[in-house]
Amino acid sequence: MRIPEIGEGLSAPTQVDHRPWPVPPQPIAPWWHTALVIAMILGASVLGSVHGKTSGLSHHHLKFYAVTMAWECVLAALVWWGIRMRRVPLRQVLGERRAGAKAWFTDFGAALIFWVMAVIVLAAISTVLRLLHLMHVQKTVVALAPQGAWEAALWVALSIAAGIVEEFVFRGYLLQQFAAIGGRLWLGVLASSLLFGAAHGYEGIGSMIAIVAYGAMFCALTIQRKNLRTGIMAHAWHDSFTGIALAIVKHLHAI
Repeated sequence: MRIPEIGEGLSAPTQVDHRPWPVPPQPIAPWWHTALVIAMILGASVLGSVHGKTSGLSHHHLKFYAVTMAWECVLAALVWWGIRMRRVPLRQVLGERRAGAKAWFTDFGAALIFWVMAVIVLAAISTVLRLLHLMHVQKTVVALAPQGAWEAALWVALSIAAGIVEEFVFRGYLLQQFAAIGGRLWLGVLASSLLFGAAHGYEGIGSMIAIVAYGAMFCALTIQRKNLRTGIMAHAWHDSFTGIALAIVKHLHAI
């Protein structure tokens, strides 16, 4: 029997992609689509800011929560449509698939550690912003806090939806889309974090600055974990905890 030569009968070696996740080889959606997504995000932010100053949100919680959840669904569908146009698999945007209970508990633990550290960093940033007279308690944010069991339940549902959609949009779609420009991951982090802060115009300039930093921390978590699941967990329970905590504070002040 003749022993084949080295490389004989083998296919040509495949080129190894050394780009760090989540840097794709090319944009994951058309740029006109990204401009549309950004315009809708900024438009919703301005509208929310104006609406919060001119209407009594404290009396229309259920309606506001429902409308916000519908908006989150529309934004997710818009982003999904964009990546479909480029035939980009949804898994590429979501990151590595890690199945099994052990992987879930590992992500949960990582999300918990991240959240505790992020809260400490955000507290420090907020302190500095208050000293600079840039951070103020926004009546709009306080007014959105749930009242009663039904509102609390819907608030948690809204927080879960926001965690899923906003991580998908900002740390998935926008992070990868901008990182694809010359393979510059830092550009993806910067652009997605700035847009994340700009999306929260109703919270005021000081909070927007802090949220930009928060968005950058979520980007670092996403890059380190190589998927969106850990960030979704931390994002969802941060929003849930914040709303419930504000509700408790409002209740105590009312007593």
